[in-house]
Amino acid sequence: MNSVFLTTRYTDDIYQYIVGLCVKDIKSKKKNIQIKKIKLGKTPDILFLLVCLKYLVMGKFWSKEKTVLLSYKKVNFGKKLLSTTFRSFESYVSIYKYYTNLFKNIYTISKIFKTAKYYEKNYNFNYVYLDHIEYLNGIYFDIFKDKKRTFYTNCYPNNINKTKKKNLEKIQQISFIKKKKYTKIQKKNILKAAKKVFGSINDFLPWMQTTKWSSMKNKSLKKYDYIIYAHSFTDSQLSFGFDGFSNTLEWLEFTIKELQKKKVSFIVKAHPNFNTNLNLGNKNKDNLAEWDKKIYLRLKNRIQYKKDILFIDKPIDNKSLISKLSDKCLVISKHGSVQFEMVYHGFKVISSAKNMIDPKYLLTNSWSSRREYKLLLNKKWKELNFGDKNSFLTVTEFLFLNKNSHFGKNFYLNPLKKYMLKKKLIKKNSSYQEIARKFASFKNKEQVVERINIPINNI
Repeated sequence: MNSVFLTTRYTDDIYQYIVGLCVKDIKSKKKNIQIKKIKLGKTPDILFLLVCLKYLVMGKFWSKEKTVLLSYKKVNFGKKLLSTTFRSFESYVSIYKYYTNLFKNIYTISKIFKTAKYYEKNYNFNYVYLDHIEYLNGIYFDIFKDKKRTFYTNCYPNNINKTKKKNLEKIQQISFIKKKKYTKIQKKNILKAAKKVFGSINDFLPWMQTTKWSSMKNKSLKKYDYIIYAHSFTDSQLSFGFDGFSNTLEWLEFTIKELQKKKVSFIVKAHPNFNTNLNLGNKNKDNLAEWDKKIYLRLKNRIQYKKDILFIDKPIDNKSLISKLSDKCLVISKHGSVQFEMVYHGFKVISSAKNMIDPKYLLTNSWSSRREYKLLLNKKWKELNFGDKNSFLTVTEFLFLNKNSHFGKNFYLNPLKKYMLKKKLIKKNSSYQEIARKFASFKNKEQVVERINIPINNI
């Protein structure tokens, strides 16, 4: 009897490679695997729509703080609803478009519930691959998770992984490991890796490879008390959970207003990718960077009093910026790689507990609600903590010395790159996007997958 492997995506591109690797992992135990792509049905779940109508009458959709908490049959769909709605640039610039997108997504979710029920009823499956679980596909996870099923997905900072965990946010985090004891040699090797990465992080991070960097005038920034690192507004909102803010624009606006109340000087640094064309020639793909830049500039233009604010709009190399800051400049970031970079350089960092690292790692001064965040912003420098050295070692070791992490040699695109280089199909400096596009052009995708093996992380 065939074992059914459900997948939300099995298109004629890099996803045949990803799903193929997941199926190979199962074939070590079961020989006959039938891949079944989930097809979204056309029929909505009427009961779900009625529940949403009730929520509408109760005013739940007029407050994002209430919307994010909405549930149906013990499935919290509100987070995925908002994350997907804020994927659209239009949702930020027009209240009409925001609600149009919101209610369109509600209808799509109603079809997801109905579709999931169909597959539960008609197929006996124990394995599921879900792409982009931070968006609506994450609802399938919450519906299917009650039975003992193995879920496969790929998301930063992890590689392709599998899990039976029932908490979606935990799948996307660096799991907590109890305090490890490191030898002097181990510490030396970890710090050496950190120096290599944070000394030239722009070359190390794949998504920075196409950024055209600008230079900054040689001036001191010692007078600034804070530096805020902006994040993408349209990509992966609420991936790690709700911390009092429904999106990063809401967080950034709140932060600026609170610091203005304190009458302090601060810097707002645009994300370098605001100036990067991330679709790399794919005209059918939304250019999120362009959208993000427009949203950022709209925010900047709305702020009337800017005397004590320095906006850095161009993609400035962070390493050159750090040397100009005061040692007591406080770093504010909601999440992302910059928090590690700034901890490494000896700064005190404020960031969200809903983060890609488990909050049990004491790397930053973290918050879980607006109230907690406001309290942190109003603390003095001496009242805040430096990052815990052991936590930094553990997280750095996972990210940069772990063969199976996103930056390890077993990251799923690296063996594919090695195969293509051997066949002289790409150049040594080819980006991951170029590798994915080249694979999509292959006629013999299944044969290529058969020649490649990577360990699938079990988390």
